[in-house]
Amino acid sequence: MSKQDVEFIAKTIHTMTESVEHPETLQKIIGTANEYARTMKFPKSKADWSDEQLNKYFAMIERLVDMPTEYTQEQFDELSLQDKLKAAGIESTDITDGLQTPDGIVGEVVKDMEQQNKYRDDLKCPYCNQMVYDNRNSKKSDKSPDFTCSTNDPVICGGHTGKWRKSWWLDNSDIPKEWNV
Repeated sequence: MSKQDVEFIAKTIHTMTESVEHPETLQKIIGTANEYARTMKFPKSKADWSDEQLNKYFAMIERLVDMPTEYTQEQFDELSLQDKLKAAGIESTDITDGLQTPDGIVGEVVKDMEQQNKYRDDLKCPYCNQMVYDNRNSKKSDKSPDFTCSTNDPVICGGHTGKWRKSWWLDNSDIPKEWNV
C-alpha cells in the first residue's frame, strides 16, 4: 500500500473549506471529520489511509461544509441529537417515543433474516454493471463469498483483481448500499 501525500490532503482540505468564514466553524468541521475518522478506526496518520478512507473523509468534510445553517457552540449544544444529526446532513429516525415488545423485536429480526436470505437476481456490479451471482443459498463453505460478479474479465470489471472476480461477503462494509442487503 502506498503512502498518501499529506501535503495534498492539507491543500485539498484548505480548498474545500475556503468558503467557511468563521474560524470556530472551520475548527468544528475539521474536528468532526477527524472524530469520524477515529470512530471508523482509520489509522492515526493520514499518510497511512487507503484511497477509500481518504475519499470518505473528504466526503464528510464536504457534507459538513455544505451544512445549510451555522450554529454557535451554545446553539449547537442545545440542539437535540436528531437536530444535530440533521445539521450534519445525516438522516435518521427517532425511535425513542415508544417501546417495542420482545415479540415485536424478535418478529422484526426474523423478518429481516428472511429478507436477507431471499435469493436476489437483480443485483448489478458497481464496477461493470453486469449481473452479480447471489451465492448465499449454495455456499459450500463460510469462507466462500456471498456475492460474486459474473464478469470474469479484468478488462471489463474494475473490481477484478486480475486473478479473482470481485466478491462480497455480508459482513463486509463494501457491499453497495443500493443492493439493500
